[in-house]
Formats: sequence, C-alpha cells, structure tokens
Amino acid sequence: MSPRKFWLRSGLALALAMAGVAWGLSHWYLSSYTREVGDRLELLVELRKGAVAEYFSTAQAELQFWSTNPDILAAQAGFNAVWAGAEPALLSGQIRDSYVEKNPYQGSLFQLDDAQDGSMYSALHSQIHPLAKLFVSERGYYDVFLIGSDGDVFYTVEKESDFGSNLSTGQWRDSGLARAYKRALQSRAGAVYISDMQPYGPSDNAPAMFIARALRDASGEAMGVIAFQLPTAKILEIMAYMEGMGETGETYLVGQDKLMRSNSRFSEQVSVLTQTVDTLAVTRALEGESGVGFITDYRGMEVMSAYTSLAVGRSVWAVVAEFDRQEIIDSAAAERPSLSGALAFIYGLSLWSLWYWRGRRLDGAAGGDTDIADIELDVGDFGDSSGMGA
Repeated sequence: MSPRKFWLRSGLALALAMAGVAWGLSHWYLSSYTREVGDRLELLVELRKGAVAEYFSTAQAELQFWSTNPDILAAQAGFNAVWAGAEPALLSGQIRDSYVEKNPYQGSLFQLDDAQDGSMYSALHSQIHPLAKLFVSERGYYDVFLIGSDGDVFYTVEKESDFGSNLSTGQWRDSGLARAYKRALQSRAGAVYISDMQPYGPSDNAPAMFIARALRDASGEAMGVIAFQLPTAKILEIMAYMEGMGETGETYLVGQDKLMRSNSRFSEQVSVLTQTVDTLAVTRALEGESGVGFITDYRGMEVMSAYTSLAVGRSVWAVVAEFDRQEIIDSAAAERPSLSGALAFIYGLSLWSLWYWRGRRLDGAAGGDTDIADIELDVGDFGDSSGMGA
C-alpha cells in the first residue's frame, strides 16, 4: 500500500471514529441531563403537593380550634335560640335589612359590627364579629359561616347573598357551601369536610372551596356547622411559583372532572375550572399512580411530565410538573461541555501514534527501496570500469 493511500484511509477511519465518539458522548450527556430534569420534576411535584397539603392541613387545624372556641359555641347557642323563637324567613329579611340594605359601609359590609337595632341577634353579632373579621383578615380566609342544623345561615363575615339564606331549601341548596354543611352535619363527631373547587354564586361565581365541621354542645349534640370559605389565591400562588422552571416549565393541579384547579402558565386567561387537561399523566395520577415520562400535553406539545395524586377531602387531584422536550434538548446542548478541543487533541495524538508505530516504517520502507536500487547501479558501473569481469 502506498503511503498516500495509507494516510488517507487512516485519517478517514480516525475521523469517523472521532465522530462516533462525539455522537456517543452527546447522546450520553442528553440522556444524563434528561434524567436530571426528570428527577427535578419529581421533586417539584412533591414540593407542590406538600405545600398544598400543608395549606389544607393548616385550615383544618384552625377550623378545629374555632369549632371548640367557647365564644363561638355560645354565639351558636344564642343564634339557635333566636331562630327557634321566630319565623325563619321573616328573621332572614330583618337581619339582611339591618346588615346589608341599611349598612352604612356599602361596598365593605364586613365593617359593621353592630346594627344597633336593639335585637338579640345584633347583641350576638357584635360579640363575635370583631374577632371573626380580624381572623379572616389576618389569616387570609375569604369568609366564615355559622349555620344552623336546619341550614339557616346565621352569620357570615362578608354578608354576601348567602347571608340569611337556607342551605337546605333556598337558592344556594346545591352550592359547594351547602354540600359542605350537609356533609359536616352528617359526619361523625370531630370529622372535617373539605369540598372540591367549583364556582360559587354568591361570590360572583368565582372558584371557591369550603371546609366545615359540626359544632357540638357539651353532650355531643350537633348545634350546627362552622365553615370557612378558602381563598383559591393561595393555591394559585403555590402552583405559580416559577423559580427553576425555565422558559416552558410549569406545575398545575387537575380535578377528577379533568379541569384545572390552578392557572396555566401559557394562558393569559383564567384556567381554573375552564381548561381541560385529559392527558396520560393526569389519568394515571387520578388513578393514584406516580411517575415521570414523555407525553403530549394539553397544548399538543411533547413534554416531560412528572405526576402524582393529592387527596382533597373526598376528592382526588392530579399534581403535575412539566418541561417541554425541546427546551430539555436545547438546554442540554447549551450546557454540554465543549468536545471539539478534546477530540482534536485525541485525533492528533492518534495520528502521531499511528505514524510512530506503523507509518514511519512504511515511509522508511519506501525510502529504503530507492537507496538499494541506487547501490546496485553503482556496483555494476564499478565492475565494468575495472575490467575484472574479463
């Protein structure tokens, strides 16, 4: 083989080998980075799940505290006595007239502590309202309710259209608050009921959740129900935290109806209870599974999705964290260490090694043939001129 062919073939073979090494290293780094992103998504899912669960756990603990508060129990007993001695529909009209229609704080009805109408109701209201409105303000709840065993809404902080209504027979009998009241009243002593998120009419159809517990007297008899209206803003804040989420990462919640319980990062409109998410990750999470993998998301994009489930009262929510696959690929390429310098050095070293162990022998052999021919020619010429051949 001529030296030129040898070096051409050797150089090409080494170049192909280096290309294969580069491809293998790039593929290995992408796989390694993808696993790292998957681990991060699983961690994000658990962190979001933990934060939301802790929020509900705190609300439950505070509800249990207030349901045993002596002032609340005394007020509930007083309200029961007031309703027992009156026509409920008439009394409802009277308290709404005093605390809604004639309220001097229109636009902020909660500011009125005492309507000063001389009624027993106002005496009870003035005792608990300052404390209740302070609790709502300081702890971030939307509203607090005291409800009678027959469904009469004795008291609320906000005085919306549910104030004075009846949750068994009235306009809001099919609302989330009505379900929470009925479940809590029917539950065993000490049990807490949390409703799923759904639009609530008295609050301008905004998404709302309720947590409720029965109020019981010293003998254990149910006196009614205390309920909190939970603000969804806190849940949205937890799920909208974007630190470490890159350009396409997001975390969100989905209910059993396949509707979002938080907002989409990619929508300028409210996604809560409007955006349907019927993906493999959500389906598996709602079935109680946890995992991570590539799927097509609700936007039609290929994403890496980590998912798990969260029990919310008697409902189940899917907790999902996702990154677009293209961002993972782009990020892996951008963060991958440069291989060109190292591969060029290895390529050069390989060529040198090849020359050292084989190439110089080939070059030497080619050079050696020429020298021998020249020597033979010189010897022949020398013999002829001496005349020794004769």
